Amino acid sequence: MPRFCGRSTNFASLCLLFVWSAFAAAQPAPSDLVEPSKIVEIDARQPSPPPQGSDFKGGSSISPSGQSIGLNDQYLTLDGKPWLPVMGEFHFSRYPEAGWEEEILKMKAAGVQIISSYIFWNHIEEVKGVFDWTGQRDLRHFAELCQKHSVSLYVRIGPWVHGESRYGGLPDWVVKESVQRTTDPRFLGFVDDFYEQIGKQIKGLLWKDGGPVIGVQIENEYGGKGPNGGPAYILQLKRMAEAAGMDVPLYTVTGWNDAVWPPGEVVPVYGGYPDAPWDPNPGRIPPGEVYLFRFNSRISGDMGVIGASPMETPQTDPQAPFLTVEVGGGMQITYHRRPVVSADDVAAMVPVMIGSGANMLGYYMFHGGENPDSKLGPLNESKSTGYPSDLPVKNYDFVAPLGEFGRERPSYGALKLFNYFLNDFGPELAPMAVHAPAVLPSGPSDTSTVRVAARTRGDSGFLFLDNHVRGLDMPAHKQVQVRLQLPSGPMLVPTRPMEVPADSYFVWPVNMDLDGLRLRYSTAQPFCRMVKGRTVVYFFFALPGISPEFSFAPGALTSMRVNGGIKSESSKQTLVSAIEPSSRVVIEGNLPAGKRLQVVVLTREQAESATRISIGDGDHLVLSSQETYSDGRLMTLRALAQPDFHFSVWPSLPSTHGSSLRVETLADDGIFKTYRSQGKARTVSASLAPERSVKLVTSSLSDPTTVPTADEIEAAPRWQVSLPSGAFEGVSDLFLKVDYQGDIARLSAGGHLLTDDFYNGMPWCIGLKRFQRQVESGGLEIAIVSWRDRSKVVLDDFAVNKAGDNSAHLLKVTVLPEYQLTIP
Repeated sequence: MPRFCGRSTNFASLCLLFVWSAFAAAQPAPSDLVEPSKIVEIDARQPSPPPQGSDFKGGSSISPSGQSIGLNDQYLTLDGKPWLPVMGEFHFSRYPEAGWEEEILKMKAAGVQIISSYIFWNHIEEVKGVFDWTGQRDLRHFAELCQKHSVSLYVRIGPWVHGESRYGGLPDWVVKESVQRTTDPRFLGFVDDFYEQIGKQIKGLLWKDGGPVIGVQIENEYGGKGPNGGPAYILQLKRMAEAAGMDVPLYTVTGWNDAVWPPGEVVPVYGGYPDAPWDPNPGRIPPGEVYLFRFNSRISGDMGVIGASPMETPQTDPQAPFLTVEVGGGMQITYHRRPVVSADDVAAMVPVMIGSGANMLGYYMFHGGENPDSKLGPLNESKSTGYPSDLPVKNYDFVAPLGEFGRERPSYGALKLFNYFLNDFGPELAPMAVHAPAVLPSGPSDTSTVRVAARTRGDSGFLFLDNHVRGLDMPAHKQVQVRLQLPSGPMLVPTRPMEVPADSYFVWPVNMDLDGLRLRYSTAQPFCRMVKGRTVVYFFFALPGISPEFSFAPGALTSMRVNGGIKSESSKQTLVSAIEPSSRVVIEGNLPAGKRLQVVVLTREQAESATRISIGDGDHLVLSSQETYSDGRLMTLRALAQPDFHFSVWPSLPSTHGSSLRVETLADDGIFKTYRSQGKARTVSASLAPERSVKLVTSSLSDPTTVPTADEIEAAPRWQVSLPSGAFEGVSDLFLKVDYQGDIARLSAGGHLLTDDFYNGMPWCIGLKRFQRQVESGGLEIAIVSWRDRSKVVLDDFAVNKAGDNSAHLLKVTVLPEYQLTIP
């Protein structure tokens, strides 16, 4: 090899150098190299098996109006048609009764069709023989509100429910006086009394009566064995529930962690969580199975069952559809493990679940809450009662889409993207069979294999992709296509390879029927379908980092108009690309039977802010960054910090006359009419007065993963918090935002604990409306407990960086007014 910089370089060497330089210049730079296409092969030619009847023994399935609920081996049915409902957990006894109605409406606005709720026995019969169904324990009133707003109710009656409650929801006296969760006659006698009480509460409100109660879950996470347990115990409980009057179409049990049940009597339901705060091991949780498609099992890994080992011998029921009840809508923190799950951590599980064949999407929790006051002691799970974790005494926020005080989190909008999709397109999806790709990820930590599944029926279907895994840096997958082998032949989606961005997750349609126009595929996700007169509008949304394109059969758009995109024709397809997402119509034209089609491609941000409401003149889609919901008569918007309301509505509102604030009508934004309203801003400041400094106390606990002792809490520094007179005037609520450093924080009034918080790096936001009486009669008190040994508590990295030293510090307290606008 010549030495190009040395004296020995000769003419021949120079010629060789010239040739080599010319060759190198002709090659693309490394950044310009085009990777070969990464084609994911999925064979979907096998016909979807027809649904088979089930031997499930449900209760009365027909309502007075003639509606029916049923099931087969593949899916639920409503009036004999496929039904894929969205269900969300909300514990009525963990939320003030005065706020139930608006929280039900918020859940409905998010696309939740069924509310599920534990009935905590120790909330109702804390003292033996004394049943309390009053106030926020009033099950009957909660069911009546669900009925009023056409939301179904699924009661989870235990007797053991867990729910991070003391003794799993069993009253202390039951624990002392019987052998729990067995066929022990004494225990079953106590349960029988409790079930009879529940039956009386919901009498006349069952599906067969025209009421909202469509189902009953028996027990929870039950895997008991032996002569006094097993399937016989579950069957006995079902018979007792029926005898107590709980005659409903559906009876279920949880099906994970070595669960047992009598086949044909109950339907197993499943779930999965983005983290495992119950895990006793120190250190971070490895990437979870919940981000892998379940092609061979309906069960995730460790679901945190008390005393059970994960995935021991999973039982399945081939005659039951794949239904979920506990897809983590958030994650409750424990003392020793305090994960903060993001909206993506939660929402990325959804396409995995439904892509795996789940035909009911049930969230736990969809709405957070707090334990009610008790007569005999705290109602939270704790190590002092023999359970594996210590939890906050009051706070059960769960980092849910709707938090402890009813405020929306980003996950509310992220989950809405899938809830609305299932509301409108679930009936088409439910009968579709699941197909796995030829190459599967090697495990939860595999970052190189594209995670994808297909569900099809004939040539139509949906593709589900997930490239987000909590705790794992997922790379972008470049040059990806899916080759779907359909009964009619192979199909490449998309036509040209595309990049699957890091942390993306989505659904693509294949051969989707747009009311008579066949959409071959789209790289935008279907959102919802709405109708005004003879106009049918399909709303899609663009996926960040993926250019939206729509493929139709050749010549299919001849009579259609394309706005804001480029239409190109070939012998294989008509492609609409270069679409700029907005609220404008992209494709429109006439359909058979006198209908008119419009296709709108929103941005993802717009779709997350979209809310479908019903008011007097019909359904509307509202785009607004403010919380939005409707009771059918009034549309309500809530704005935090500033009274600025800016929203767009399709179709436009018939009138804004009678609104609580003056509403100004602005110019059109695409097909939406835009409105603006400005309220009167209020400034409310909190006064802080230190009550005492920290007292040094030596902990008597040998286990550093156990909550501080009463002496440690008593010794914590405290601050008196006062608000000015009239602070609540002109606002719908006040939120106290508390920034602090320390182990745990507690809010009290007059020595009475109102709520509490385990530090996790996030501001502690407290809705004060429910504590207005305490605020106005003497103020509040914040106590912050110093860390005992922070190294034994698992925090996310950002929380560790913000935690400071081991001392307790109240950094800042801010009052954020919440404003309200109502429009009839």
